[in-house]
Amino acid sequence: MDETTEASSRDVAADYGKRLDELRQMQRDVRAVTATARTRDGAVAVEVGPRGEVRDIRFKAQAYSRMNPNQLARTTMQLIEEASREAAERARRIAADFLPGELGARLLDGEDDVAVFMPDASSMPNVGLE
Repeated sequence: MDETTEASSRDVAADYGKRLDELRQMQRDVRAVTATARTRDGAVAVEVGPRGEVRDIRFKAQAYSRMNPNQLARTTMQLIEEASREAAERARRIAADFLPGELGARLLDGEDDVAVFMPDASSMPNVGLE
């Protein structure tokens, strides 16, 4: 391999490595997203992750005295929905910033789910020249 080809190959490998590192960081950032929704009085609060997975539910004692079980369940479900929408929007913004123009715009417009753009970067090979 001549010097020019070798230098070009090193540049391609370095660029690939940089983008792979950026992809892994974006995935970590998306996975770390949380959103919390609570009732106005703070009696019920829920925290969800970027895909709507419930991470925490908190009830203050006043929640039990002010709401019957059905109201408490309905309120909790509404809060989960609210927090899920917020977390999903945050995750979409993070992923959209990583993606090229049109793909990022489609994600922000809600045309695609952020999971579509979340390949498992840990299984992607590192590239380097020996």
